[in-house]
Amino acid sequence: MNKIFRTLEERLAAAGNGNPRRSVEELAAHVMGCRPLEIYFREMSAEQSAELERSIARAEKGEPIQYIIGYVDFRGLEILCDSRALIPRPETELLVEEVLTFCPRFGTSDFLRIADVCTGTGCIGLALAQELPNARIVAIDISSTALELAQENAQRLGLSEKFQTLENNLLEGVAENAFDIVVSNPPYIFSNVWKTLDVSVKEYEPQLALDGGEDGMDLITPFVEQAAKVLKPGGGLFLEIGCDQRDAVFQCLEQAGFNNVQVIQDHSGLNRIVYGNNV
Repeated sequence: MNKIFRTLEERLAAAGNGNPRRSVEELAAHVMGCRPLEIYFREMSAEQSAELERSIARAEKGEPIQYIIGYVDFRGLEILCDSRALIPRPETELLVEEVLTFCPRFGTSDFLRIADVCTGTGCIGLALAQELPNARIVAIDISSTALELAQENAQRLGLSEKFQTLENNLLEGVAENAFDIVVSNPPYIFSNVWKTLDVSVKEYEPQLALDGGEDGMDLITPFVEQAAKVLKPGGGLFLEIGCDQRDAVFQCLEQAGFNNVQVIQDHSGLNRIVYGNNV
């Protein structure tokens, strides 16, 4: 069995996979219904072997492992993911953590209204709905297919009653003072950088969810201005950003009238989250 897995690793390595052993282990574990390290101590049926071969062939073409498996773990939630939306990344979990740290100031007596803009799979809003008993989430995206995926995730997780979707261009037309918190992982990658991304990202994940224009600010700038209007006084705006966008986004929030603007680093020490408090 180990020899078979080594051969599969060599195939993925030759195809340019950056972590072929881990990819083989995850795909085999998915097919065999076990933990990754258990694959070396189990027998694989003919049907499982054929399914694994199909999965490896897809991975050889550059398709992300998460899309092949069909889900990803996000703060303990099994989030369905496919080419309709961006794959949830571990660093986005930090965005959720920062929102959770902010929430106690509101208390628990009233509903907490949260807008999750550019929701994609819905992972941010669903994690907040799961962890905040009084939260009511409006998940916003311009992509109808992404919203379909977000709704599927909400239904599977039993969170539909707390999770509403809205097909919309950012916060256009949203009423003033409608939300206590606005959170987003918007498209922020520079267009010239997007063109250089790995095949697994550039050819499989939606460009709409990644490409932020020439300076990565095409959506961020109007979005921050809109957020200042739809947030209640004292509400908070939380944004995931590119590590080289600190100054531009910081200035954008200050110009929109946000107070106490802060930049938070991720676990690698890179600028990752920008927060501002609405006046």
